[in-house]
Amino acid sequence: MVSTIKDVAKLANVSLGTASKVINGDPTVSARRKALVINAIATLGYSPNSIAQNLRTANSRTLSVLLANITNPFQMALAKGIEEVAVTHNYNMAIGTTNESVDKELDSLDMFERNRSDGIIICSTGQTQEKICSLIERNIPIVMVDRYVPGIPCDYVGDDFPLAIVMALQYLQSLGHQRMGILHGDQNTYHGSYRYQQALVKMETLGIAYDAALHTQGAYSYEEGGRAFRTLMSQLHPPTALLCVNNMQCAGAINEAKSLGIRIPDDVSLMLINENNFMWDIISPGITMVTQSPLRIGMHAANTIFQRLQGRDAASYTTTLLEPGLVVRDSTRAI
Repeated sequence: MVSTIKDVAKLANVSLGTASKVINGDPTVSARRKALVINAIATLGYSPNSIAQNLRTANSRTLSVLLANITNPFQMALAKGIEEVAVTHNYNMAIGTTNESVDKELDSLDMFERNRSDGIIICSTGQTQEKICSLIERNIPIVMVDRYVPGIPCDYVGDDFPLAIVMALQYLQSLGHQRMGILHGDQNTYHGSYRYQQALVKMETLGIAYDAALHTQGAYSYEEGGRAFRTLMSQLHPPTALLCVNNMQCAGAINEAKSLGIRIPDDVSLMLINENNFMWDIISPGITMVTQSPLRIGMHAANTIFQRLQGRDAASYTTTLLEPGLVVRDSTRAI
């Protein structure tokens, strides 16, 4: 039989109100009565009903996280960073995924709102601004991660993608490459369009001629990476180097290269902008990359949420961009 607070009060020979005060940390209770209640709790094995308490206080002690695709290693690392911070604050973490669906994003945000999430971290499709702004108006702290979306008054944490694309293009230039193919994201999403435009701007700045035949657009998926690789490398004059801006696309490109008998880097150099993890070391050849930091993004985003929950002034919001690095492996060569 599960013990109740009434059982605790009876065993401790105190009023129900006194028992409740001790359980909720009220400092006005005398040391003697506090000791009686604590001993009664230990004897009965009583555990407060945290769900009921949360309903009464409108505090769920839950941090909700909405990601694009939890099976993507980048997103998994992001979630791990958030979790590492959440547990230090004795918070639970609820995770939802959009799979790049606007409807799924709206459904998840509605659910987070119904469940009284204390804060929400979002990797958005970029098409739910109105809903996100309505949550902010209800004083729910929100941090956008990885994908910046304009017009939303909240904190943002991500990698410095404009700098990352410059670093990647400059490195390929230093190897003698001028005919570079780029596997871009979906242009129907804000982040896909933004990153595509940034790539074109940086190419122009670096004096790299634009050729539409060297640019593909599509979902951040393994299948799309394979399709894009085949499209680019089947041209009469294929690129000498390929740049992937997503890990799943890169994996698909590597597999398609094997299927076509195209050697990396002998026939084409391959470079990636993404998280630097063990996977890119153990495959052959190892993949040269400009590194992103999903674990650090997640940790910084979670810390920002808790700072907001602790009453930090929200008159101004922060944009935090983490600086990328360059890791050179065997998938690129000079020509």
